[in-house]
Amino acid sequence: MVLRIGILIGSLALITSSCGGNESLEDKTKPISNEPISLEDAKSVYILNCASCHGPDGTLKASNAKDLSISTLDEATIEKTIRKGNDKGMMPYEEMLSTAEIKGVVKFVQNLRK
Repeated sequence: MVLRIGILIGSLALITSSCGGNESLEDKTKPISNEPISLEDAKSVYILNCASCHGPDGTLKASNAKDLSISTLDEATIEKTIRKGNDKGMMPYEEMLSTAEIKGVVKFVQNLRK
């Protein structure tokens, strides 16, 4: 009986240790990049998360959203607004988007300006 329990515990340990996927220790300790994603990728993130209120070109103004094509906000303020949301109804995205995605969307939003 003790031998069977030992085999069972050993088998479970082997199974659970192999369920970690293909991540290596190097992958887990690799620093996350703070560089923005490409504008092409940022456009995709923007369309998926922002265009329903701001529109694909930033001019929709649905749900009280600002017209991004005439925005005069600086880079830091745009990033803070994306991260934290605002009191006008924009939700925070800091838990949904990576730093690289947020920085890429900031660059994309700046490119929407006329």
